[in-house]
Amino acid sequence: MQNALKLKEKINILLDHNKYDEAMKELSIQTKISIEKENPNLFLFAEIAGSYISLGDESNNILAVNKGIAIFQENREILKSVISEDSLDYCLGNGFQAIYKIKTQNIDNYFVKPENIRDELFDAKQSYLKVFKKINLDYLDDFAIKILTNLGNNLNHSGRIVEALQLFDIVLNHKPKFPEAVVSKADGLRYMIQSTDCPKTLWLYSEIYKLYSIASENKIVIEEINKNVEWGKKEFGQLLIDNDINLDTLENEFELNEIEFKNHPEDIKFYLENFMNLSEHSLYCKCNGAKTDDLTIGYPGYKTNDKRIIQLELLNNRIKSEFSLAKNLYFDFTKQTQKDNVHYENVLNGIVNGIKYEKLRTSFRLCFGILDKIAEGICYLLELEIKEGEKIYFESFWKTSKNAQRWIKINSFQNIHLTALYSIASDLNKKNGEFGFYKQWRNKLEHGLFSLTNKNYINDDVNENQFSIKTSSDDFENKTKHLLQLTRASIFSFVFCVRHELITKNNSPA
Repeated sequence: MQNALKLKEKINILLDHNKYDEAMKELSIQTKISIEKENPNLFLFAEIAGSYISLGDESNNILAVNKGIAIFQENREILKSVISEDSLDYCLGNGFQAIYKIKTQNIDNYFVKPENIRDELFDAKQSYLKVFKKINLDYLDDFAIKILTNLGNNLNHSGRIVEALQLFDIVLNHKPKFPEAVVSKADGLRYMIQSTDCPKTLWLYSEIYKLYSIASENKIVIEEINKNVEWGKKEFGQLLIDNDINLDTLENEFELNEIEFKNHPEDIKFYLENFMNLSEHSLYCKCNGAKTDDLTIGYPGYKTNDKRIIQLELLNNRIKSEFSLAKNLYFDFTKQTQKDNVHYENVLNGIVNGIKYEKLRTSFRLCFGILDKIAEGICYLLELEIKEGEKIYFESFWKTSKNAQRWIKINSFQNIHLTALYSIASDLNKKNGEFGFYKQWRNKLEHGLFSLTNKNYINDDVNENQFSIKTSSDDFENKTKHLLQLTRASIFSFVFCVRHELITKNNSPA
């Protein structure tokens, strides 16, 4: 352990002084020594791998990053005896993310299409998600905070703006001045302005200014980030001043917003706190302007005779209506205490039934119906071919095996929100998605026996077969909450996607 700490300190000093060649030489020597030993110091070996990734990331050296990744992958089983599997996946995620950054940073006007997120960007996301699935979001430690922040930055690269902002908010709710999350949220809101054609309000500018102001109080090691922070603070501060906003009294306005939030009805507060609102305002503020689910393809005062916009706005209304029911059922589940007047035969101890739990099950199932409607909407928007009798499912209609020409056409569009939808769909893919089991659960809810259990349940032979699936009610509640949030993000991305194709592009100067 001491040797690993000494190496880490030595490499960090070299990196701080940009002595990358010396760091690479030192790591090469330590690697050779470790490999030649019959019983290598595994703590030191893990530190060597992590240092290779840090060195490669800072010096834009893909060779160094790949060496670190290879050590972790090839020695995963033995390294698990000294560091946790979560730490391994975290390091691998950082490695894949570094390779993506190095490969793309010097490409002019690089654009992430669906086909571009199948490589390192996807691998990084998968590694982070493996750890994310195990995190208790109510009790975050420093490691969990790093995972959430890095995952948020990864999702932003795929256009998953809403989820990224959610992750940054979760971090900042626990650690309000965590520098990386503060800067990432500010940058994320700027990215939202640039890519979504969202309403540009003074409260949005105020939130960005506040975040950059907080970040400027905490010196960040990387000078490029510090310059970005100072620029952002100055730029958005001036925007507010130009609109007659007194920066010295801005904190009072934030306190008034907090009072408005506290005065919301219980259900509205619940939706805002749990990231279930369909309001662009709610992405950065929880005041009265955020309480209505007013997400639309058009904007106030926008008029059109475009049949596609009208048809897709009708679809958006249907989606919002179903999502409203889904989240309302979830809210009711969390509040309902009384039992229904039904007798359930006590075949097995610990299996729970009743209206309370049917609300939770129905909320989960509704989400998949909404996602499939989004897939249909994308096909209509982009005029994608649908073969006769083909059923369109959100998580699978993109597959080249379904329709190779459709995949080619999807990738002909430069629409970051289309990329975001594909990225979300890949998480739900039954073959390699980290949440592919959600679809299996949904199918059992519809057509089989999906049992929810409580603490009195004991494993048995009766309920262990292909016909039956079970999970604890607490686990299913958490997964339903996550699926609602994933569906909410998909709805935002769908609206942004349509808005970009049919409104923003048509209004852009030639």
